[in-house]
Amino acid sequence: MRKWWMGGALALALAVQLAGCGGGSGGGADGTSAGTSTNTGTGTTSGTATDLDTPLRAYLASNGVVAPAEPAVSDALYNLGSVLFQSTLLSGTRSVSCASCHPIGNAGLDNLVLSIGVNGSGTPPNRTGSPLIHRNAPDLLNKVVGNPRFMFWDGRVSVSDGVYASPAGAALPVGLGSLAAVQALFPLLSRPEMLGYNDPADANELADLNAAGATVEQDPLPVWNGIMARLRADTQIAGLLQQAYPDTPLSAIGISAVGNGLAAFESRRWYAFGTKTYFHGYMAGVLDIPDSAKRGGLLFFGKAGCAACHGGPLLSDQKFHNLAVPQIGPGFGAGAAMTPPRDLGRHGVTGSDADKYAFLTPSLWEVKNTWPYFHNGVFATLEEAVRHHLDPAASAMAFRCSDALRSGGNVVPCQDSTTAPVLYADLVARLDPALKSPPKLSDSEFADLIAFLNQLTNGSNNSVR
Repeated sequence: MRKWWMGGALALALAVQLAGCGGGSGGGADGTSAGTSTNTGTGTTSGTATDLDTPLRAYLASNGVVAPAEPAVSDALYNLGSVLFQSTLLSGTRSVSCASCHPIGNAGLDNLVLSIGVNGSGTPPNRTGSPLIHRNAPDLLNKVVGNPRFMFWDGRVSVSDGVYASPAGAALPVGLGSLAAVQALFPLLSRPEMLGYNDPADANELADLNAAGATVEQDPLPVWNGIMARLRADTQIAGLLQQAYPDTPLSAIGISAVGNGLAAFESRRWYAFGTKTYFHGYMAGVLDIPDSAKRGGLLFFGKAGCAACHGGPLLSDQKFHNLAVPQIGPGFGAGAAMTPPRDLGRHGVTGSDADKYAFLTPSLWEVKNTWPYFHNGVFATLEEAVRHHLDPAASAMAFRCSDALRSGGNVVPCQDSTTAPVLYADLVARLDPALKSPPKLSDSEFADLIAFLNQLTNGSNNSVR
């Protein structure tokens, strides 16, 4: 998530993925591509077209699956963001950076079930410590392209007609250049992620700026101003701020510069459409892919119905769906204080009962590398995630907690239908209607679908188990 997949329609139920079937690295189960060409793992120059290509390309066009242009980013802003992304000055404890949960070397996620922020040690995926953060760390791919409307699993940061909405309300600073820039400011306010906890005896002056128990996201200025004071006092970062904003006195450069810098770095580093390998090359008409992946693509856009929730340039409908994902983790927001604790998803933003347990449909680009899956990382493999989509109600009710469900050495808090029967009955009763009767796939169709999903990569964001 992490991300996860299959927002909540028929589409999801299948589009989601499986791990081990053919095509995992660009090649198919048979190791060959369409026509007369052979596949080498990154695609091959197109051979003779087959009858699979014409309908697949028609599906791509009708579903708006195109490669967005790379956003223009100044070198000065990118350089600022690169340093900020790896700087522990953004955390109250001076021990955590954005890279602690979003490594630069892969798709920008730690591959942990639940991330570990303050008080953690080590680098992902071997980071340890506690407390666990409430949700799975999402990837950072393509966050500025494709006109995204929501950020975070619950969509609490959004944009409509150019106007940003966030928990900060009127306190959100002016000058933020993208929704990704807005989103980047909020992990700085989360106590388990980067801010830390109230303790007058420690050296964390930022955590004490808001009262213990207060919702820092709704009163962010003390922390944001405190961060800027730290950054202005750092010679390297102060210089980068002035290079990025040469017409503004250093004392007047505010927290929006941090958001813009981080977004600039993320948008260039994790723009996934720049290479012409795997499916990107197929879309551009310069490479072929295996027939198994083409058959899977036809299933994705056709019989399996995946594109109902996973179309457009981001392969996401940017909507919220309840997939009856098993409830693990410490809970979130008001749900964390309930008995048993739970994550109510979009409901925490809208207050609507119709949004209970609904989460944002993630993009499927690089999906083979964005494990574990769903908003809480409950499923470690694509196989498990797909099988959940094929019968969400039965899967949720059959799920069982286990000490084997760990993140960074911690046993993950967990509820199942035996320990929380009322919660699970409500979860299943509110299942997205489109997933109540998912399509049936044969084993070979299932394998083909996975072959297609494994092609949705550029080969440079790999995560190693």
